[in-house]
Amino acid sequence: MKKPYIKVLVYVTVAILISILILLFLFPDMSQTLINTVPEYPPEISTIDANEILITNAVTIDKSNVRDIISAMNRPEEYYSETQGVITHNTGSSSFTRKKWVRGSLSRVDVLSDAQRTTAHYIYTDDKVYIFSPQSRTHYTTSRGNFDADDTQMMMSYEDIIKTPDESISDAKLTTLDGNSCIWVEAKNPKTGNTTRYWVATSTGLLLYGETLDPDGKTIYTFTVRQTDVSPQSADIFKLPDGTYPT
Repeated sequence: MKKPYIKVLVYVTVAILISILILLFLFPDMSQTLINTVPEYPPEISTIDANEILITNAVTIDKSNVRDIISAMNRPEEYYSETQGVITHNTGSSSFTRKKWVRGSLSRVDVLSDAQRTTAHYIYTDDKVYIFSPQSRTHYTTSRGNFDADDTQMMMSYEDIIKTPDESISDAKLTTLDGNSCIWVEAKNPKTGNTTRYWVATSTGLLLYGETLDPDGKTIYTFTVRQTDVSPQSADIFKLPDGTYPT
């Protein structure tokens, strides 16, 4: 024989199910509402870049906080970039193209001629630089000192902004360049009177474009990133002519 409280439980359960069916019949929209309130789990957060989160959470970006914001950004651990710089002088202009690969503490820069032919390779470690020419079977090694891959690339970077005194930063804001979210910073050099402007991508921390103007407002230098790839870079890119790898 079934116990009385079990019968009561069965009756209550049946009554609740009948009530739900009646409500869904009378209010068909309720079923859709119940479905829509079920959260998706887990949330897709892997595609959100840390730099983007930093910028999204910042209320405003101006000259008073831009150095702090940029100092919290990081470049990708591995990436490739192709850049072009143009220096304008009294007799004309000179352009240069550089290709750079980064993999952790290793950086390689290829220097290209005006005909877009590689003329030299530079591979940097924390304390050394390896230099060799195309088709060469040997390489030259020396201490890198304060020189790094950015210098060989003749690259403007967000680190330049961090080194700029607060009083030299004249303006800063969040903007876009070619559809890319970026931080725009303008700094004036009190010694030369030149004005330098930076467009730093919020997604990578890499410079998208930079320019320097003389005191008269004439552009004397531009730096353009023509291509960027933040995917993992092959270790063989850093192989030396003799088949060994930098140490």
